[in-house]
Amino acid sequence: MRIIQSLGEMNETARGWLAGGTVGFVPTMGYLHDGHLSLIRAAQECEITVVSIFVNPLQFPPGDPAQRYPRDVPRDLQLLSAANVDVVFLPRAEDLFPPDFATFVTLSGPIADRLEGAIYPAYIRGVATMTCKLFQLVRPDIAYFGQKDAQQVAVVRQLVRDLNIDVNLRVLPTMRESDGLALSSRNTLLSSAERQAARLLYQALLAGKALVEGGERRSPLIEQAMTRVIASEPLVRLDYVAVCHADTFKGVPQVVPHTLLALAANIGQARLIDNIVYQGRGRWQL
Repeated sequence: MRIIQSLGEMNETARGWLAGGTVGFVPTMGYLHDGHLSLIRAAQECEITVVSIFVNPLQFPPGDPAQRYPRDVPRDLQLLSAANVDVVFLPRAEDLFPPDFATFVTLSGPIADRLEGAIYPAYIRGVATMTCKLFQLVRPDIAYFGQKDAQQVAVVRQLVRDLNIDVNLRVLPTMRESDGLALSSRNTLLSSAERQAARLLYQALLAGKALVEGGERRSPLIEQAMTRVIASEPLVRLDYVAVCHADTFKGVPQVVPHTLLALAANIGQARLIDNIVYQGRGRWQL
């Protein structure tokens, strides 16, 4: 397993990919879990597997500093070595974002303005800028993401379309604990009581799902039902619930195929997001 920190070395290595075969890329912020490892296993359909570890400071709101994000690079490298990853890209913040850095990628429309973008407008810009930099440096053929980060996936899709970036995207289902909590590096920040309370996030999504399966289609009523589930637990501070189009993030008056049920909440020091997608005809992406 090769570890690369230098941007120049990453660029030089990427220039030689063509002779080695297709490149599968999994961008992460580290503190790896089984969700990340499932993406890495999928990426190994390619001849070369690359994983990046970088906690992007541009996508954190003021109340959720990047310094608080869990880190354990030696542990991550052990997991990646055991997973037979070919290249690990560990860029330094001072190289990616030097003091004179002044170029950002911005999006407009509901993808940028709703949900995470409504709470912290710079989040979408931070995700878009960092993703473009990684794609430029690594030059993957296929990039792998998890459905849990639905808005990030939508942003990346928009970037790829609008800027004609030569990369294919693969989105894998959300990996969950036995009680439904979506796997997240931030889960490690939860106390025992907070971890128990966090189960309500998935239960709220399932409450919305149950209404849809019972014939209810009105988005406001589904959002209200999800909100009531969260409100029953004082340890959970809700940021939003939303019923919207899964690609554009525009609000929808009624649930139709390809509708996203999404939420975000703060529990202790952790801010957690989750979502499910109604695909139509009784089918869901959970």
